Amino acid sequence: MAVRALVIAGSPRAGGNSDILAERLVAGLQDGAAVVEFVKARELSVSNCRACYYCSRAGRCITRDDMERLYELLLSCHRVCLVTPIFFCLIPSIAQAIVERTQALWVRRYHRGEDPPELEHPRQGLVVAVGGTRGQNIFAGVRCMARYWLDSAGFREVHVLTYNNVDEKGAVRNHPTALEEVYRTGLELARPEGLAPMAGG
Repeated sequence: MAVRALVIAGSPRAGGNSDILAERLVAGLQDGAAVVEFVKARELSVSNCRACYYCSRAGRCITRDDMERLYELLLSCHRVCLVTPIFFCLIPSIAQAIVERTQALWVRRYHRGEDPPELEHPRQGLVVAVGGTRGQNIFAGVRCMARYWLDSAGFREVHVLTYNNVDEKGAVRNHPTALEEVYRTGLELARPEGLAPMAGG
């Protein structure tokens, strides 16, 4: 059974650094024989969470939009990957809306006792983040978000790759390791056993 992977490109800017990294990740996954669903957040219609608690009562979100398809993919894919820029130490609002709306899955799991379905291969998550400043602290928030967001869909093992001091459009092409590292990570994620534990991930 081939590994199924969801890759979400989280940037509002087409062709930017995180898009370039997302394409390299997809290439690695596909070259490793994974079946990939590649979506771009900017092309989706996903509203923010209303905090209305409808999901607590009904087990699903009250808002019907493109998030419905993402719910299916979050629960059925062995790998879920978000590739995103960092804006003021946070992910862009179009990606944040997807994260917020995963509250419906958190409620199912932790309030309603409905665990995600068992899959043929272990679930593994990956967040790749790229930012323009030199400081490593800009990624502290995304590391925390990655863990708790994907746990909602049953992903206990989540890896994070970060690249800072990359700002101008296309600058990541000149990064000494990013393109190759992301590609090789895709190759490894495509294996049924997935990635080995990452230091600091």
